[in-house]
Formats: sequence, structure tokens, C-alpha cells
Amino acid sequence: MIVDPRDICPGEGPEKVARALAQFSVDEAQDIAAFDEGYRALDAVFGPKGELERREVLAAWFAGELTDPAAPITATYHMLLARDAGGRLAGVRDCYVTLDRAARRCVALLSHALVLPDFRRTGLAALLRAAPVALARGAIRDAGLAGAEAGGDGAEVMLAAEMEAVDPDDRDTVVRLIAYGRAGFAIVPPTVLPYAQPDFRDTAALGAAPVPLPLLAVVRQVGEEERGEIPRARAESFLRHYQAVHVREVDPNALVPIRENALERLARFPGERVPLVRIPRGPAEIAGLAPVLRSAVMPLFPPAWRGKAPLDAPERELERLVAAWSSG
Repeated sequence: MIVDPRDICPGEGPEKVARALAQFSVDEAQDIAAFDEGYRALDAVFGPKGELERREVLAAWFAGELTDPAAPITATYHMLLARDAGGRLAGVRDCYVTLDRAARRCVALLSHALVLPDFRRTGLAALLRAAPVALARGAIRDAGLAGAEAGGDGAEVMLAAEMEAVDPDDRDTVVRLIAYGRAGFAIVPPTVLPYAQPDFRDTAALGAAPVPLPLLAVVRQVGEEERGEIPRARAESFLRHYQAVHVREVDPNALVPIRENALERLARFPGERVPLVRIPRGPAEIAGLAPVLRSAVMPLFPPAWRGKAPLDAPERELERLVAAWSSG
């Protein structure tokens, strides 16, 4: 069992978490057969949406072929499989663990999390959100940087997730954020760090220009979950660590405009500590998502990146959001 119960935030619901810990195991895939089992489950859900890397790319990561031990930020890929007591696959989490030895910072980049239909509302999702903390701590120990847990000079740990901007007409965009908010995550303001994911399609084969996907930078500062701000360098590391992975998967030239757009905004920020956007824990606080509404986020990116859906005025989107959640 890779999950350390101490890494699960109290907001996840201790009783539900305790039941999940008793019901499920979460372990790392150790061979290509286990990888394929997890990949098939992820592909069935995320593949049709274009939200999953090609199998050959992730299989190369899984085999260690894309890990560069000499890189300033090293990256390893991990797939976690959750099973019930009978051995049935219940859920999948994949992620990258990235380590910047010079900055003494380890960031687990959360890629996909899936709880299969028969196992939803069991608390398993909470285990999948917390499990990468153990992977990050293992990487720190292997690098000889242990000690962060004791408040010493060890490496810091952060979890990073890419999430869609809030669409008041798409309830799932809110539900996912609330779940991560209860798990100790907050949002780096997109006005400070407008983050985008690269286009993972084989654009050369398609004869198409790459179109980045604007997303929110969602972070959990492990051990500092109640902190209302994030150091500027740590916020920048969200982009740097993700791009350390992406540069192994896509044309490096495609990452340049993403980096320039984000860092130009960050350079304008005057302080060394960036106030975070707190994620609401429930419907009563839903207006707190105003800074991350789609209409507020998309104008921070080039027009070609914004998608085809028209943008409404932020105040009207907020009205629709509040009305949708006040009515249950």
C-alpha cells in the first residue's frame, strides 16, 4: 500500500477515508501488463476527449526511456493501480515525479485520476489524490535530500494539477475543483501565471499548427496546506516542472509561446509571495471561483488558444454559476 494516511488532508472526510483504506490497496504498476491494464482504463475515459498521451509515449516513460538523469529537473513516470480485496481494478492514477536538486524541490505532476463506476463515492478518490506524496518523498530519499518532514533542510514537496477553468454550464468543472480544495489544494491566480498545456496531437502528421490548452495551475504545498500564498519561485516551478516533462514529448519550439505567455505575466507581479485563490469547500462559497471563470481566464491567452465557445461577460457567468449552485 503506497498511501500514507498522514498524507491525506482532514477535509477529505476521515470516516470515508478510513473505510477506503480498509477496502482498497494502491500500488505501483511493476510490469508492462499492469501498465497496459491501467492505460486501457484511462484510455476508455480520457482518450475520446483527447486528454491522454499516446500509448507509445507513456510506455516509453514507464520503461524509463524518456527519463534523463542529467537534466536539471529529472522526471520519472508512475502508474498507480487501486484494487479491491478481491483484486478487481477499482481505480488508476498516473503522475510524474519531478525533482530539482539545486532548488531542493520535488513536484508530483498529477496527470489522470480515475475511479471506476462500481467504486465511486467510496473514498478511493481521496487515496488517489494523496498517493503521489509518498512517491515524491521516495524520490527525495533516493536523491539524498530527505529531512523535509522534520522541518530541516530537506527538499520541499508540492503536488501540481492542471484543471479546466470554471464553466458555469458544466457542473463537473466545479465538482472537480471542490474535491481538490478539500484535499488541501489552491489555485495560482491565472492573472499571475496563465498556464497552458501543449498540444499532444501528432501535429506534424496532421499538418496542423499546435494549439495549446489553457488550464489552471492547482497546487498543494505539502505540509503548508493552510498557507494562503505561494513563493514566487515555487509558483514558477509549476510551469518549469511540467515543461521538463513536456519537452520529452513534444517539439520544444511548441513550448516557447506557452512559457513566454506565462512568465511575461509572472514578471509583472511585484512581490515575492503570490496570494492563492482559495477553492470553495461547498456551494455557500461558490462565488469565490470568480477569478477562475472561463470568461476571466481565457482573455489571458492568445485568441487561437481559447477554443470555439464564445466568451460571456464575467459578471454574467458569475450570476449563472451562483444561480446553478444555489438551486442545488
